[in-house]
Amino acid sequence: MIPQGYELSLCGLCREPILWTVTDAGRRLAVNPKPAPTGNTACYRVGPRAWKSRALHGVEALPRQPWEDVFMPHVATCARANPVPAELPAVMPSNVVRLDLARQRRAVKGACRDATR
Repeated sequence: MIPQGYELSLCGLCREPILWTVTDAGRRLAVNPKPAPTGNTACYRVGPRAWKSRALHGVEALPRQPWEDVFMPHVATCARANPVPAELPAVMPSNVVRLDLARQRRAVKGACRDATR
């Protein structure tokens, strides 16, 4: 079942349409409005503007029921919620110090010092 336009909202970060659902635990979950075969959330309509959702993975998860459609949670596809990290150049300029390596060395040195106490 595809949600109607009046049931959709816009994501506050990427401004894409989303469908708000309520999970079995009573929490709100935003899903993409089009059913996705690769999704992991089963959703179904329970009222004129109310949708319920539940996870399809996990130890106690039930298989998909005939009245449910599979949707993808929006947080998994939101471009602004999951920014692509910028890659460092292979060769750093001579005036740039990589702090991540220095912090790793400092953490290892501190762990060794604590182990000897």
